[in-house]
Amino acid sequence: MPVNLGNTSPLPPALAVTHSDRDPTGAVDLETPTDDDNALYELPPMVVFQEIEPGYYHNSSGRWRKTATPPELHVYKTIQHQRILRYYGTTRGGELELEFHPAGDLWTYLVEARPSLATRIEWAVQIAEGLAELHSHSVVWADPHFRNILVTMDLNIVLCDFAFSLSSPPQFLQFSTRPPQIFVAPFGFFGYDPTYVDIFGYGVMLFSLLANRFPWTHDLVPCYELQLSATEKHNRFEFDSLDNAELDLHFSSVINKCFLATYATGTELLDGVKCARDNWLKSSNGS
Repeated sequence: MPVNLGNTSPLPPALAVTHSDRDPTGAVDLETPTDDDNALYELPPMVVFQEIEPGYYHNSSGRWRKTATPPELHVYKTIQHQRILRYYGTTRGGELELEFHPAGDLWTYLVEARPSLATRIEWAVQIAEGLAELHSHSVVWADPHFRNILVTMDLNIVLCDFAFSLSSPPQFLQFSTRPPQIFVAPFGFFGYDPTYVDIFGYGVMLFSLLANRFPWTHDLVPCYELQLSATEKHNRFEFDSLDNAELDLHFSSVINKCFLATYATGTELLDGVKCARDNWLKSSNGS
């Protein structure tokens, strides 16, 4: 059964696959869109937990298909990176052709598979790698959370779902959408570089990967009320701390910089978390 993660995001591919084939011929018919993919995108009025069509598994191709939107198409056409979901093209019907990862999304995987701490720390680095790549192309993800990250068969991760992403957004942007409640950045960061929403969301993910629970909660499946309570603390700039002293020693500085939006880009963040990871490894190996 799907896990209740306290939000209304669509189910990940691993949980939402229907084996209906919408293309009776099985043809892919890829084509290159001619729209101006570099344009800035107008977003709708503020919508919290907006439902998005997550797409469907295409039997004949063995790939994931979903309706193309200008922001997401821009990301996939602009960025090819090992931490970004692989894009094969766009069908004549206007659907993205994406690599399918049957292991599903990271949130569900963390709850059900209970991976080791070493694996979770490596995933934290990989998420930062993807974020750094996005920011290097002036793209703000704007929807950073575990369900928008997929686990590959070789137990690496890729970032996905860029329908709400923004290309070179202005500094004083009022975001029209936001991620599930527990990942929402404090209101006090308005006026910062828009990357703050990604940086803060990453801080929540890093904390959760290390602690095996979300900030101010007891596990990885907090109800909406607990998520809202945590967000209220964050709006007062009250931030949780790690229970494990060794992890706190190596990673607390990175987490705090994320929570306070001290990092301006994913590249700065990646340098910080890689250094923390390396120092933790040295300490754990006794060298």
